[in-house]
Amino acid sequence: MLERIRNLISKKPEPKPGKTITLDELPAWLDMQEQNCIAERSIAIKASRERIITFEQDLRQLLNEFGEESVDEPHHHKVEQVNRHALPQFCKKIDSELEGDFSDDDEVFYQEVAGLMNGCFKAFKGPGRYLHHLYPEEIKEFRLTLDNMGHELNRMTDIIKNSREHLSHLQQVRDAFDERNEMIREFSRASEEQDKYKSTLLTLNENMENLQSDLTKLTSSSEYLNYTQLEEDIQKSEEQLHQHIESYESHLRNAVPVWKRAGKIFQEKGDDDHEKNMEDLVHMASAPRRQDDEIAQKVNTSARALFSLFENGSLQAKNTFEKHLFTTPDEYTVKLSQSVQNIHTISDDLKNKLEKRENSSVLEKKTEFNRLIENVGHEIRKVRDEESIRIERMSSMEEKMAKSLKNIQEKFDECCHDGSILVEPEKTDE
Repeated sequence: MLERIRNLISKKPEPKPGKTITLDELPAWLDMQEQNCIAERSIAIKASRERIITFEQDLRQLLNEFGEESVDEPHHHKVEQVNRHALPQFCKKIDSELEGDFSDDDEVFYQEVAGLMNGCFKAFKGPGRYLHHLYPEEIKEFRLTLDNMGHELNRMTDIIKNSREHLSHLQQVRDAFDERNEMIREFSRASEEQDKYKSTLLTLNENMENLQSDLTKLTSSSEYLNYTQLEEDIQKSEEQLHQHIESYESHLRNAVPVWKRAGKIFQEKGDDDHEKNMEDLVHMASAPRRQDDEIAQKVNTSARALFSLFENGSLQAKNTFEKHLFTTPDEYTVKLSQSVQNIHTISDDLKNKLEKRENSSVLEKKTEFNRLIENVGHEIRKVRDEESIRIERMSSMEEKMAKSLKNIQEKFDECCHDGSILVEPEKTDE
């Protein structure tokens, strides 16, 4: 029982909980704290302020008394001359410092008094240092009044300093609060961009689906199927044309040596006409702009005379390629003329097909669809990249807001002198 009584006696009373402040109430609390700080400062310096004003009035009175000498003893004329010259300067400087009324604002009042004292001491150390010979009592009283004013200013200094620090801490809380509010507004704007992103992405995806659907319809149409068949036919015709040209040029490569040898034989025999036919064939076959129809005609007119040389043994085929070409006059003529004819026929057919393809709009439509699909795809990738950046930015802002809230709490605790407690906002699930 005795131990229980001791515990009850020794038990300290629990501290009274302070006022709870929410973030929404923080600006009003800061306003109130600033007002209280300024009011308490004014009360604390009221006595010093009143005494300083009294001392300022004493200085004015002393300034008026400097016209009367406080001693009757004569001075050296040079001393009196110096003093008489310094007095107007001294009075003018002091009078300029005493012009106007003091401000009602404590901070401004403090600065004004400090400026006044600084100006008076400069005047005292300047022209005033020559006046102690004529006005020793006034100078002594002047200096004493300045000293008393300085003592009161020193008493105000700690009060002003403490109030400045407290007001500065309050302003830091306000700045941190405003900074966090700006973060919240920026975060809200970034959140609103999400709806814009979804809407934009939905529109782009719809455009992509429509374009791909139109492209599928185009590639499934009979017009496109005819176009693809035309492309295949063109490719086949180009291959056939290449083959026939190769075959024809192969015939010419095999025929030119034979024509040259035949031309020499006709020359030896003095047969100028047939010699010229062979020379013409060789020349036309190697011409840069070959005339294949003329070659075929010349082959036809000179075939009998050429093969007469094979028949009498004066001209012989030297390899299998020549033997394969120079079989009979008719076969030889047909091989070359038919090759030329095939080249003409396939070339004309290919030209018609190419013109038909050129006039078709299917390829242009397909190319345009592919271009539009690529553009929309680029826009989709761009929007998604921007959304990724936005998400990263929001994540960063959340971290900054958390740090900002902690910063506000710390600064609030530093400047809170009334036991108030700042309550953090409750976290809500989005």
